Amino acid sequence: MKNILRIFKYDLKKIHKNVIAMIVIMGITVIPTLYAWFNIAASWDPYGNTGNLKVAVASSDEGYSGELLSVNLNLGDQVLTTLRGNSQLDWTFTSAKKAKEGVKSGKYYAAIVIPKDFSKDMMSIFTSNVTHPEIKYYINEKENAIAPKVTVKGANAVQQQINDTFVQTVSQTALEAFQLVNNVADETDDQTIADNLSAALAQISTDLSSAAGTVQAFSDMANSAAIMLNTTTEFLSQSGSGTKASVNALGVAGNGIDSLNSALTGTTDSINQALSQSASFYSAVSTCVGNALDSYNSDAQACANALTAVSGRVQNLIDGYQSLENSLSQIADSITEPNLKGMLMQAIGNIQKAKASQEAIRNAINDAATGITSATANATELKNNIDSLIAQSNSSISTVKKDYENNVKGSLDDLANDLTSTGSSITSLLGQLDNSLKDISGVTGSAAGNLTEVQKALSDSASLLNEASGKMSNAATAMLSSDDNGIQLLTSLLSEDPEAIGSFLASPVKLNETHIYPIENYGSAMAPFYSTLAIWVGAVVMAAMLKVNVSDNLKHKLNNPKEHQLYIGRILLLLCIGFLQSALICLGDLYFLGIQCEHPVLFVLAGCFSSLVYVNIIYALTVSFGDIGKAIAVVLMVMQVAGSGGTFPIQCAPEFFRKVYPLLPFVHSMNAMRECIAGFYGMNYWIELGKLALFLIPALLLGLILRKPVIKLNDAFTEKLENTHLI
Repeated sequence: MKNILRIFKYDLKKIHKNVIAMIVIMGITVIPTLYAWFNIAASWDPYGNTGNLKVAVASSDEGYSGELLSVNLNLGDQVLTTLRGNSQLDWTFTSAKKAKEGVKSGKYYAAIVIPKDFSKDMMSIFTSNVTHPEIKYYINEKENAIAPKVTVKGANAVQQQINDTFVQTVSQTALEAFQLVNNVADETDDQTIADNLSAALAQISTDLSSAAGTVQAFSDMANSAAIMLNTTTEFLSQSGSGTKASVNALGVAGNGIDSLNSALTGTTDSINQALSQSASFYSAVSTCVGNALDSYNSDAQACANALTAVSGRVQNLIDGYQSLENSLSQIADSITEPNLKGMLMQAIGNIQKAKASQEAIRNAINDAATGITSATANATELKNNIDSLIAQSNSSISTVKKDYENNVKGSLDDLANDLTSTGSSITSLLGQLDNSLKDISGVTGSAAGNLTEVQKALSDSASLLNEASGKMSNAATAMLSSDDNGIQLLTSLLSEDPEAIGSFLASPVKLNETHIYPIENYGSAMAPFYSTLAIWVGAVVMAAMLKVNVSDNLKHKLNNPKEHQLYIGRILLLLCIGFLQSALICLGDLYFLGIQCEHPVLFVLAGCFSSLVYVNIIYALTVSFGDIGKAIAVVLMVMQVAGSGGTFPIQCAPEFFRKVYPLLPFVHSMNAMRECIAGFYGMNYWIELGKLALFLIPALLLGLILRKPVIKLNDAFTEKLENTHLI
């Protein structure tokens, strides 16, 4: 122990007598403090100075003028207005082109560009074709590693602000509209409002039901017209397929019937034209019967049979007219408008006249058939009777036809003239029979199909109207049966400030942040890392600047002391300098920089104890391995800078650093200092110092025991280096 103290006193005496030595020792003591203080000061509050980061902002937004909502909205302009008062970043307002070019050139760290359809796309949420709006964000990551992280936070803040502004604007507009309704409601008591609304709903239900009945009636009418057209088509198809015997027997009479079918080509677009067909038909029948009786009395029975078949077809037409009359009557009953009702009643009268005319025609055909059967007895009398019946039928049909021409459809004289002109050419009529029947049948068939589709559409519409009527009726009933609590609640809600409610809807959830161990600034949070690093750097500087071995002259004066005495005697000087370094670093952190610290005395203690451990580690390496030991100390420093979790959480580091993390002295020094800065948790401070003390064991083992076998090897290595005259 005596030799250890003598070595220590000898070192102090040499320093005291040598001014240069004192200056060097002072430099070794002060330089590490500068390393810590400059780094802590530089990172004191970097995120508080983000207002110096230039970020370009450009808006090409053309805005939105509401067709969907009664609101004029330009989110791009609102963003620019808000950012002008925002000092988080150095927002520079320019055009989209200049913003992008500025990012490329490095003039701006980033750029935010709002496109021209931005507001319009935002409002597309109220349409069936939703388009997600986009903000263009351009960033230059070449300029700096941290700046992009800061600017992207600004871009995210802009995005959140736009979302909040959109929701607040839409909500506020809707609430203002509701409030307008509420102001009107304030002038009337709640029950009156409910009664009026219920009555309105009931009236709407009644109107919908009436409309459904009308549409259904038109559907039935279309169905009836389709039946009549189908009957006409079937009649025309079958009229051209009579037996060969009937055609031969009828001769001219058959050609007369064909003339009637040819005349029907213009009748497919409406039921009214059937009257003209009937009149022309019986003109042909008159000619047919007259020619048959004048030519061959033996053919009278065949002619009568053909006329009987025609009578059956006429009856089918009469049935169609009856169905059409019923449909029109149903429509007339459901309509209260006088003019429209009068027109429908006139149409019904026309249908009734047409039906009566058809019945007269049918009876005339039957009488003609009966007369032809008995014509063999007195052909002249039979012909006169038939001519008389046909004349009466033609007169009746002519009257009805004239009524239709004047009131409904217009003149059909051309059709009758065509029938008359064709009667002179029996052979020509026979050749035209098939083609005429095919044309008429095709047109009437197509019209019948179209009427069927119309009937289906009308029927579906009637069903939908009935369904809507039922829903309105239910709503009216519910309005009458409900109490007024809901109305009062709605009135109370709408009485509130729309702006306040819109603001709430834009951001309904607020984050209540609680700092368990609050730290005032980023510099205070980084002080443990930079202070620990400076203490290690100070130990490395001492090992590099001071001789770690006792001189041979001193050894001779001490009568060749033991190795452990030499080791401990010299390390005492380094420990004293290390304590001065760490104390100055920690006191400068506290009182020069003014870092936050809950336990300043223990903070200085943690720094001094860290210096004790670091000096032992570095001194043992240097004494044992010389320059190689110094290199190992530097490598350990670099490894601890990367893997101690001083700047980023160790969980973010690669797997190798996560594995060596518990084995690094920096970790425990920083944890102890953090306890002092932010506040204690249990015995963590003392536990971390205890873990740090464990590193003294391998350091002392190496310096006092394990280094002895390698002393000679290290001396030989040192001699070789000196022989190079370079190191």
